[in-house]
Amino acid sequence: MTLPSIGDLLHDDQMRSARTSFARRHQSGQALVLGLMMLAICIALMLMLTRTGSMISARQRVAQTADAAAYSAGIWRARVLNTLAYSNRTIVAQEVAVAQAITLAAWARYFETLTGSAEWLTIAYPPAGPVLSALGQGAAVAAGLSDQAAAIEVAARGAPGLGLTAMLEQAQGVLLLSANGFGLSAVAQEVARAHDPRASAFALSDQGRFTAFVRHYAGPGERDRLREVVLASLDPFTQGPRDRDIRLPLPSSCAGRSTQLDKWTLWFRKRGGTRLSDDLSSWEALDTASVHDWRGSGFLGLGGCRDREALPLGWGMASAGSGAQLSPAGSTTVVQEVAATNPLGTERATAQTSSYTYRGLAAVRDLADLSTPYPVSRLAVLARLEREASVLDAMRVAMPVAQANAPPPAMPRQLTALSSAEVFFRPPPQHGRIEYASLFSPFWQVRLVAPDAIEEHEAARHAQ
Repeated sequence: MTLPSIGDLLHDDQMRSARTSFARRHQSGQALVLGLMMLAICIALMLMLTRTGSMISARQRVAQTADAAAYSAGIWRARVLNTLAYSNRTIVAQEVAVAQAITLAAWARYFETLTGSAEWLTIAYPPAGPVLSALGQGAAVAAGLSDQAAAIEVAARGAPGLGLTAMLEQAQGVLLLSANGFGLSAVAQEVARAHDPRASAFALSDQGRFTAFVRHYAGPGERDRLREVVLASLDPFTQGPRDRDIRLPLPSSCAGRSTQLDKWTLWFRKRGGTRLSDDLSSWEALDTASVHDWRGSGFLGLGGCRDREALPLGWGMASAGSGAQLSPAGSTTVVQEVAATNPLGTERATAQTSSYTYRGLAAVRDLADLSTPYPVSRLAVLARLEREASVLDAMRVAMPVAQANAPPPAMPRQLTALSSAEVFFRPPPQHGRIEYASLFSPFWQVRLVAPDAIEEHEAARHAQ
């Protein structure tokens, strides 16, 4: 066997090297193409992930904006209802103040005439003259000041147009308008802009549900609820009756002629009270005091003993109303009640009545349906967000349609979200008593709720 020479080995080695070098030169650049393809896929995936993340973030942002706007709008409506409750309570306080003012004026006039009538005591006891004279002068000054104070008080609180009660009624109407569509949209828009400058929001129409939620009780027979609240809020002296009977140590005309010892002496009978007329247009306050004697009745006084008013001692009356005839015909008034016992004192009091201008019992706003213990008021807000254009959106616009084989649908440039809130009545747990919903108690709150079918339909109509 012949061994290869060194030259042959070198030649073979050179041939192999040449073939290897040719193969390497022939396959160079193939990995670069594969790497470029992988890089393109990775970039596309990253862009899709970025686009998806941006979409999810935008949807979360618009949903949060809608919730914040709906909750803020609900807070505004709840605060309006609470403000109405506070204003109704203030109106009740104004009506009570009017009743107290005329009561004070009537009682001051009564005290003035009573001290004046007491001067006849100086005949029996002259040393009492200076004291009674000073007391009478002070009573006259007090009556004049009370009259002026009552005139100012009634005018400031209950005068037509310019009184505090009238202004509160007008303010209630304005507040209710702000708690409806336009006002709620303004609140929702401000909250949305503060949450995201690209966002906007507005309140959807509730088809007049809130307008029917609150009612203005102004017609005949619609203010009885307010009347009951006002009368229940009067202090005991104003509410009356201011009645008192005192036995006098003086013999009556029937002394010894009756088996009833109460008829053997004279009586001091005080009668008074404050009343709101049946048509709710006026207040009347009357105070009288008279000495009563028991006198015989029938032929020659043989028919028994009857109580008769013998001597009026004090009287005073004040009234506040919008017309000359303060009490409507057929109504039960304080004049009729007092005149049943002290007719002479009532006659003198009505002849010297102090009258003040008064518009009548206020007309407040309350819930339209008072039969439902805990009604709720719903509202819905639609929020919109202008989405920023992504890189894929720009590429899609720049790419010719002819080169796009089934191009993906474009993402919407405007995202929307619907959120609903509910205004409800809930007294605090420490309140200690059961209380149903009304616009006399400021316990209105708000919470987010799921949209109902009507709100979703309205939102879909606006979104289109």
